[in-house]
Amino acid sequence: MNRLFFAVFTGVKKWLGIESLPYEIPTLDQNEAERVVDRLISMGFLKFVTEPQKADVRRQLIETARNRYLDSDWDDECVAADLRSYPADAEDLAEGQVGATMLLMKPVLEKEGVKLDSVVDDFGDEKYELVVNGQRHLIYEKGQDSWTLGLKRLLEITNGLLEEAGSAERLYAVYGGNEGRVMLLTPEMLGYLESLADLLDHGWLPRRSEEFGD
Repeated sequence: MNRLFFAVFTGVKKWLGIESLPYEIPTLDQNEAERVVDRLISMGFLKFVTEPQKADVRRQLIETARNRYLDSDWDDECVAADLRSYPADAEDLAEGQVGATMLLMKPVLEKEGVKLDSVVDDFGDEKYELVVNGQRHLIYEKGQDSWTLGLKRLLEITNGLLEEAGSAERLYAVYGGNEGRVMLLTPEMLGYLESLADLLDHGWLPRRSEEFGD
């Protein structure tokens, strides 16, 4: 079972006080999981993955799809093998890691036409700004909700760069808090995943930046 899913599921069980109950999350059958993953692949979901790796990453996605979410194996920096899912711990983002998180996505963003010549986290006592290619972006000021705004601004700034580059890809949030991640999807992929809301874990479903308050 993927580490993110296991951590979230275990935490929910503890919070509800049911960790000792012999309950198993119902899974999708193999054919249904394959159908979901192959539909996404037909939309270009694996376009960032090298050809020799695609079969193995597809297998990983099917395994997680059976457990009602979508992910692939993480590397040492928690970047998914499909190169669409990245770590976005809200606490880390709030403490000056928005730019560092964006740099994890640099190879994929550059394939989409986004140039990241310089990315600097200017993290101070009164405010936190991200400087991308010399342009300053306010993340938050002292007294604001740093956890929410760190994630929201990561989505907004990255999506602004993708839009300027003429890319159809956009960044969305998955889960949240210390278990937060972000995922790159096209509108077509997002729409398809949203159409599967009754099949997938609702906590996993991608969220737009507009869903987070200022």
